[in-house]
Amino acid sequence: MITNLNLIRKSQVQERYACGKTLCQNKINEGLIPPPLKLGSRGVAFYEQEINATLAVTIAGYTDEQIKQFVHDLVAKRKDLLKQYTHLEAAND
Repeated sequence: MITNLNLIRKSQVQERYACGKTLCQNKINEGLIPPPLKLGSRGVAFYEQEINATLAVTIAGYTDEQIKQFVHDLVAKRKDLLKQYTHLEAAND
């Protein structure tokens, strides 16, 4: 579970994955990188811990399907994080 809320911008995700905008977005769309969090009408950011964890399993040689499942599990835990901090259900439920 995420224990702190360090956020990073998409440019930092691209640097960590050593890829450009298009490849980064394709990886997000394919479920190989966790999707960003919406911070407002135009702003997004990523949980640094999710990006680091996903990069680690990628480097470790997980298959694309294993990475997709790993990312899915990380995103599912976001609702637990919300409950931990607010004792509320997610607005998207």
